Amino acid sequence: MKYYIVGASEFAREKFHPEDDAVVIAADAGVKYVGERADLAIGDWDSLHSFPSNIKAVTLPVVKDYTDTGEAVDHALQHGATEIVMFGTSGGRVDHYLANLQYLVMIADRGVKASMVCPDCTIYAMAEGEREFYGKGKTLSIIPMRERVTVSVSGVQYPLKKHLMPEDNPGLGVSNVIWEKCARVTIHEGIVLVILND
Repeated sequence: MKYYIVGASEFAREKFHPEDDAVVIAADAGVKYVGERADLAIGDWDSLHSFPSNIKAVTLPVVKDYTDTGEAVDHALQHGATEIVMFGTSGGRVDHYLANLQYLVMIADRGVKASMVCPDCTIYAMAEGEREFYGKGKTLSIIPMRERVTVSVSGVQYPLKKHLMPEDNPGLGVSNVIWEKCARVTIHEGIVLVILND
């Protein structure tokens, strides 16, 4: 089951096209972006400033250990999500943005496909496995999110073959370019964020 989680930060409206059978969860003020397309709203309503109407909603306590987005992620995982796409979760407050990137990593670590759609890029979290990224000429960056990450990349300007991305040089994978029809990224160990710029 594919889940879309919509937060209250920068919303790439032109990219938001959820499938009819996908589940859309609005995290607090994310309701203002998706309205009645939301299947569920989750939040403490400190950002929305009112209880959402005409939408099934779960009210959270203001004092809690998770963010509203984190609770939405947890709900999706508990209900069998096989893919989670996050919108409205980049930009805005830096602390929330960084936490949302860590949620991406957590989702991938659970074996679930994970991505964050931003106005100018899409960020994918990848655990062990292989994935293709399309867009000849686009910039593709790989950011290691574990102490030990081994990566292969082909179809790009600067290919790598079972390369250990050292902790002391996280910039090694920044600003590669897709040179062929697609780039193929293989994660042999660890978890990375793959950033595909528009």
